[in-house]
Amino acid sequence: MKSNILCLIFFISIINFNTIRAIETSKDTLKVYRLGEIIMTGEKQATTPIQKASMVNVHYNIIQNSDVTSVSDLQYYIPSGSVRTNSRGESMLFLKGAGERQLGLFFDGAAMNIPWDNRLDLTFVPADIIGNINVNTLGNSIFYGPNIMGGAVSISTLERADQGFGTILKVQGGDGNMQNYSLLTDGRINNFNYIANLSYFTSDGIMMSADAPDDLGNQNNNSSLRTNTDQNRLNAYIRGEYHFTPSAVFGLAVSYTKQEKGVAAETFGGEDARFWRFPDRNRFMITLNSEVKFSPKLILRTTIWNDIFSQQIDSYESFEYKTIAEIQNDDDKTIGTRISLNYLISDKSMISYALNGFSTNHKQHIDNDNELTYSQNTISNGLEFSQKFNMFSINLGLGYDYNQTPETGQFIEAEGQSQSDFAGFATLKYNFNHNFAISYNVSRSTRFPSMREQYDGALGSFKTNPDLKPESGLLNELALIIANNKISGKFGLFYNSYTNLIERIRLSAAQDSLKRRMRVNYSDATISGVDLNFNYQPINRMNLFAYYTYMNIQANQGDIEIKHLIQKPEMLAGISAYYNFAFGIKPQFEIEYTGTFYDSDPENDGEFLEIEPTTLFNLRLSYSFAISNIFTEVFVRVNNITDEYKLSQLGLPAAGRTFSGGVSIKL
Repeated sequence: MKSNILCLIFFISIINFNTIRAIETSKDTLKVYRLGEIIMTGEKQATTPIQKASMVNVHYNIIQNSDVTSVSDLQYYIPSGSVRTNSRGESMLFLKGAGERQLGLFFDGAAMNIPWDNRLDLTFVPADIIGNINVNTLGNSIFYGPNIMGGAVSISTLERADQGFGTILKVQGGDGNMQNYSLLTDGRINNFNYIANLSYFTSDGIMMSADAPDDLGNQNNNSSLRTNTDQNRLNAYIRGEYHFTPSAVFGLAVSYTKQEKGVAAETFGGEDARFWRFPDRNRFMITLNSEVKFSPKLILRTTIWNDIFSQQIDSYESFEYKTIAEIQNDDDKTIGTRISLNYLISDKSMISYALNGFSTNHKQHIDNDNELTYSQNTISNGLEFSQKFNMFSINLGLGYDYNQTPETGQFIEAEGQSQSDFAGFATLKYNFNHNFAISYNVSRSTRFPSMREQYDGALGSFKTNPDLKPESGLLNELALIIANNKISGKFGLFYNSYTNLIERIRLSAAQDSLKRRMRVNYSDATISGVDLNFNYQPINRMNLFAYYTYMNIQANQGDIEIKHLIQKPEMLAGISAYYNFAFGIKPQFEIEYTGTFYDSDPENDGEFLEIEPTTLFNLRLSYSFAISNIFTEVFVRVNNITDEYKLSQLGLPAAGRTFSGGVSIKL
């Protein structure tokens, strides 16, 4: 595969075209699917440099230059973010100390977290259809709904901006027999536009670093691939949008994912590790978006989705993956909605009512045991108000969240229980001029424990804790924002205080003869630190993006001080830079630094193991050209150039040095 790609690159590189202007013109045919955006009060008119610098957006061109095959590979471009693969083989996003269940993930306006576990494996989201990713590390909007306690990531698909049709074909290959094929087509005919994408990804597994210890355990030392990390994934997506009138527009999207993947076993604990495979994972979603303008001042926006998810977990007896010990089948059906009614009081003030909710049913079947049924109804509603003065603006929001569990499997005593709490935020911002501003945000929210956290033993890996309480957080951030024609950035100081924070611990032999894991509530915890990100574009052909986050973490369980919170790095930093030469060559360099973090020691009760910091270097080289309005880009990439041995978490090594390459053709 490598030799074929290199020959293709050599053949194309002998053609000498001055093509940058033509390729930049082609990019203008794409924009972001507006109905899929979650527009917060005060963001809709973000036109000045300082307003744009207040938000973090990962745009289409950045995503395409990253060559990622799913959202799980985009952590280099998400400030304060890190993506880690957990012991279930799922790729999870963490933002500025917030765990994956504390984040909201939205795709075309629909909530993507599966309510049973309130999190999402990011490998389910293909990258080729994405037009923009908006990152909010505060979660300071009633529009997001319940359980958003540490930020939100809103993914919007791309949309054609002008009349006509287009096609994008991609072929990629790399180490581990990685292959990725994608075909995207889009069009706009008067009041109707559409986009359709079909992609297929396959890999024999991730590359192991040559610096991996010989006694790693649960790893075939005769192979350069991490054992049981193969994957096959088929994605299909289609969306149409029709403007019935200038005041009424509707969009309908359908997505389907079929996946098979292995789960890397933890390299400690021998038989205590998970020896899992997902032979079948499927997700089917239908999303309906609409916007109706009753008058120039009154706008109704709605999103309704139906989500069907199923998976099978095969748990094997040993590292050989020959004998299945248990089989678990999960089926989830969820229907959800988001409704916002926005009234423009004046050109400087707006008030909005937001209603968010979902109803979900989870069925679980293990071997020949009886099928267990769990159900949950969650609703959130509130008001949000914004007011702009000459140099000063204020955003206020107040909401009420309610959660009920009508069915709780074998925990019959918990059936029908309900919980509720309030949410609120205030954001104050003062613009000294168009290039400099200061803002302060305070927000309070609650996350209800997911049903899996309370009632599921994860095939014997966890001891259940049906008495888990909701966790709540009070988030504070003071930020300086700068922006001009060449540079934009944000420097923030944050202090987040949590009550009843839900954390995973390992029980002692006295507490549990099997020394299983268990989820508990800490009485309180704080995460404070510094958050910085900036973008520098000295000339049109050059761009530099960098971020830095430092966190100080403290926690207590009653009168007992907890030394560390697991899997929360003390420091995160990254740099991405490129230069676009006039003759079509574009080198891009990336650096990612992950500071020291800690995990619970499986051998010593109540103790922690330190995971050393790592620095990864990536390099990408591409060549772009055009022939008769056919735009082509050929690229090669090497990730983790120095072959650094990195742990995603204790016992789970990340990929070593990995080569890949491919071609993208746009008609």
